[in-house]
Amino acid sequence: MNQDQWKNYDRFKHDNAVAENYYGCVHACFAEGLKRVAGARRFRRALDIACGSGDSTAQLLPFADAVGGIDLSPALIAKARADAGLAGVDFRQGDFLDCPLPQPYDLVTAVWFHDFLHTEAAQQRALEKIHAALAEGGAIVFLIPSAAFASAKSQAYFARLGWRQAWHEHGARCSRGVFSFRDSPWAPLTCWQPLYLFELYQRHFDLGFVDTKKICVEGGYLDAAYLEPTFEVMYGTRRD
Repeated sequence: MNQDQWKNYDRFKHDNAVAENYYGCVHACFAEGLKRVAGARRFRRALDIACGSGDSTAQLLPFADAVGGIDLSPALIAKARADAGLAGVDFRQGDFLDCPLPQPYDLVTAVWFHDFLHTEAAQQRALEKIHAALAEGGAIVFLIPSAAFASAKSQAYFARLGWRQAWHEHGARCSRGVFSFRDSPWAPLTCWQPLYLFELYQRHFDLGFVDTKKICVEGGYLDAAYLEPTFEVMYGTRRD
């Protein structure tokens, strides 16, 4: 994928009222996942994978003493580094699977990361690297596509946001397709079934899911289309 694929993603999230509402729900559900794993404790070090321009990274600041972020896009990392509100964050540009990491972390998060790992081997590599980077009792919070993400109803909804996607393969563990937004080049997208990712990570973590439907309705994010939430928030702690 072209590294500039994401250069306008932060602007896209605020393009219209539909996008604002959708990403408001994303942030609220991710925040609930952070609260679940934190409880009364404060993490020493946290890492946000696929951090983009720092929206999700900013949500980690109340929970950790030191926060880092890593993303493939040079454009988004440059924007994150220029954000005065994120001045204390250690941002790194590169592919998480290949970059060396300082260790250990007490919290590792990832928003819309696993759907850009296109093979089971890549998913396994990510699991192994995350597990190795975490301290004993460390926590994870992942925001991943839900089973509804690839539905025809979701496609119609996403078109209102300005996000286009087309699917060419539906299997037991994942759906494969392409996406584009704000006239970006088409690029591959793999929507992994949440139960597959749960099965993969539960070997090393005690896991749970946030009730995204409850937050969607009670938080006032429900759209007139009555779309099922197109994402899940999976969280857990490392089992040692």
